[in-house]
Amino acid sequence: MKKTLLAVTTAALLTTGIAAPVHEADAVRQTVTYKKASGNSVASVARSIAAKRIYKYGANNNYAVDCSAFAQQVMSAVGKRVPRTTHAQIKAGRRVYNPQAGDLVFFNRGTHVGVYIGNGQMVDALNPVEGVKERSIYYINGTITGFYRYY
Repeated sequence: MKKTLLAVTTAALLTTGIAAPVHEADAVRQTVTYKKASGNSVASVARSIAAKRIYKYGANNNYAVDCSAFAQQVMSAVGKRVPRTTHAQIKAGRRVYNPQAGDLVFFNRGTHVGVYIGNGQMVDALNPVEGVKERSIYYINGTITGFYRYY
């Protein structure tokens, strides 16, 4: 099923490798194709999508993503709708203190997001050098803002 999304430029790579929000005026329309997961775990869905994507600032398509676009694509593939930007994603979720696979984990006051897959691991789109892949939630420079769940 094809969905046309407004890809909002949400992250600028800082020298620390942490993404920062930018203005929505830089938005570009792109077409993204999502396949709904059927019986797959969030971890396998996230790994599968990550294997087919590279990191590109502001991107949200079948080839390239930024952190919030990656989170949005994974959540859509498991049947959950989340907004495009990290800050809107935080507002739409419910903060939880017992993270489970499928929650989103936010860092540094919402400047970065990853898909939590359990056991202290996440899959995220970090930057052009680090790419889109699985890594520890403690790999990110800075602090964990919180874990958020979507229904």
